[in-house]
Amino acid sequence: MINNFSKTKSLNRLALKKINAGGNTLPVNCNRLCGNAGGVISNTPGVGDVCSPDRKICCICL
Repeated sequence: MINNFSKTKSLNRLALKKINAGGNTLPVNCNRLCGNAGGVISNTPGVGDVCSPDRKICCICL
């Protein structure tokens, strides 16, 4: 364990973005945003109970 820890290094923002972009992204939908309760997509862009980080999808949670 200590051997592995000594091999770690701090990553800058650019390196972290490359790591995050490299994986499979989960689809954004109201079930994922609202949790188990679910929800419906808002007809008004940018308005709702919860939105995706890029605000392309907003949901009204049930």
